[in-house]
Amino acid sequence: MKKFNIKNKTENKDKNKIKNVAILYPNKFKAGISCLAVHILAEHLSKFKEIDTKVFFIENYELIKNFDAVFITLQYENDYFNALNIIKSLKKTNPNAIFVAGGPCIMQNFFPLEKYFDAFIVGEIEGTNVMAELVNRNFNLNGVYSKYTKPKKIKRIYPKKLTIDDYPIYQPTSEESAYGKSFLLEIGRGCPRRCKFCLARAIYYPPRFRKLEDLMYLAEEGIKVNKVNKVALISPSVGDYKYIVELCNFLDEKGVQVSPSSLRADTITEELMKVLKLKTLTIAPEAGSERLREFIKKDISEEDIMNAVDIAKKFNVEKIKLYFMVGLPTETEEDVEEIINLSKKIKNQIKKVEVSINPMIPKPHTDFEMEPFDLSSKQKVKYIEKKLKKENIKVGTENFNAMVCQCVLARGDKIIGDYLGRSKNYSQLLSSLKKDKLLGTYLSNIDPKKAPWKAIEIK
Repeated sequence: MKKFNIKNKTENKDKNKIKNVAILYPNKFKAGISCLAVHILAEHLSKFKEIDTKVFFIENYELIKNFDAVFITLQYENDYFNALNIIKSLKKTNPNAIFVAGGPCIMQNFFPLEKYFDAFIVGEIEGTNVMAELVNRNFNLNGVYSKYTKPKKIKRIYPKKLTIDDYPIYQPTSEESAYGKSFLLEIGRGCPRRCKFCLARAIYYPPRFRKLEDLMYLAEEGIKVNKVNKVALISPSVGDYKYIVELCNFLDEKGVQVSPSSLRADTITEELMKVLKLKTLTIAPEAGSERLREFIKKDISEEDIMNAVDIAKKFNVEKIKLYFMVGLPTETEEDVEEIINLSKKIKNQIKKVEVSINPMIPKPHTDFEMEPFDLSSKQKVKYIEKKLKKENIKVGTENFNAMVCQCVLARGDKIIGDYLGRSKNYSQLLSSLKKDKLLGTYLSNIDPKKAPWKAIEIK
């Protein structure tokens, strides 16, 4: 594992006044180095004179000793176990530290974690002094929920515009990263689409895109400073950026490879594919049938999808990756069959097709937040996998119990927090909840009056 070095923006710091702060990504280095939030937090804190910041991962967290504050970014619910196990250890070597959590999981629902942290940051930190204030033990802040203040309502904080001021041009990188050795370029935050299941749409509302001239500047500087020849475009909806072709042309002229996250089928054009030069194209139909896509507001038709496939074929794309969900509200057997049929149609056009399929997790703040988790999804996934393997289509899926646990933690409360503290992993948590006949409470329809996350004002 390589070190994550930080370039501090201030000189001649007074050592007597320095606060030692740790940023912790509670998983492996290769995952954390791929997380833009880690880079943003490091960049943000580097500007404060009296703060010395270091970044840690699960491989080296034991080096955190005698720190004043530990900020943990939680991107995924199943990282809670790592985070709590690490906190238990760090409290012995950092007796005076405060522990603060932030990230999308905290914005959706921090209540299962309430007893384990001193404070939670609900929102985005750019343009604020929230982190620095917390280091100095000021908990009475906008966008902060603390066990010392316990506000009844907590309103998300966020910058109305995305600027270059807090953007991390310097990004320690590695071939181990999910993107390879790349500069991470965030085009926009939030999504202008209306998908009913999407957490990003909810917690990063309103959608905000960066100015083209800002992106060009950031990319040019990032390529130069980090000595990379690849740029990864970060956004829930890359293809919806008004100037995406102009940006990609600019990057192409700089001689760098461009790697977008998944593209909506209805935003894929010949002009875009020509400049991207992709070997693998990722599309997320989410549902197999047009009826179900319309219901969940994933407003792309089969014609849109097949048109995108035709364009991909024309530009020599070698592989198409498809993302689907099962267990969506109103789903029928016919909808499940249509996942198979659509995948086969695409396989007839492109030789290599990979399908990722997982159960829908009803997330807080989305249109489906109160819906039940479909336990029959496990059988549906197995059925689809069996059918597609006969067509020589590779199928990937997450561990089903891990997905069940994700739902429990996403919609959990303080009771779940008690069980969480006694569990080293998701298997132990689910086993304890089953034993006490509580698991169904968090997987069935949720009573809006009992949903703890209603105290979090996202919009």
